[in-house]
Amino acid sequence: MRTVAILGKARSVSAVAAGAERWGINDLPVHRDEGWAFDAWDRWFDRHTRAHILKHRPEAWAWYRAQDGRRPIYLLEPEAAAEVPGGVVYPTETVQDWFAWGGQPEEFFTSSVDWMIALALLEGVARIELQGVDFWAASHERGVQRTGAHYWIGRARGLGCDIVIPAASSLCKIERTYGDFRLTSARNFSSVSVDRFLAQWREAERLRDPAYVPPGVDTPPVQTSARVAEKEVRA
Repeated sequence: MRTVAILGKARSVSAVAAGAERWGINDLPVHRDEGWAFDAWDRWFDRHTRAHILKHRPEAWAWYRAQDGRRPIYLLEPEAAAEVPGGVVYPTETVQDWFAWGGQPEEFFTSSVDWMIALALLEGVARIELQGVDFWAASHERGVQRTGAHYWIGRARGLGCDIVIPAASSLCKIERTYGDFRLTSARNFSSVSVDRFLAQWREAERLRDPAYVPPGVDTPPVQTSARVAEKEVRA
């Protein structure tokens, strides 16, 4: 069974299955004991503009440029991919078309994790582990990105893919069931408890970069396909 472990930056992790492919993201090594010496990965994803990466995590860009090209690093822009050994342009249009519904390409992608889950599903991955993926620490994570993660977890399970969520993660968990308001399992309760929320909020505030703004606000949007350009011309 082909298994992919998506490695996020939260602490909600469990043992990665033996033989699983490890897909890393953005500046994940900063959150690992090894730092930028981190090498336990098979694919890397930083689906942002080169300008955004250089502004907010220049050390990540230097790390990409220092790789030997044996493993793929998925980036947003062709120009950026050309500068990175092993650089690959993320297949945005292919993924959107594969998940099209209602006669339109899928557009509900709220985070890099959404795009990673979608690509794994397109490739026929049978099992996806969400290691260190929580979307609970920062306000933009608790909002739209958490919603997107739940959407793609649902799509994956609907396609028969086994989604593994560590017990420490609060994804797809609730304290009480709606209507009868019965308490759910102790695992669910502990992962979404008020104490846990406050602890994560304090940690997020401590680490918060006051200069950070979401992608697309500080850098111009990227034309990822001829289809987008054609749409703007018609408008």
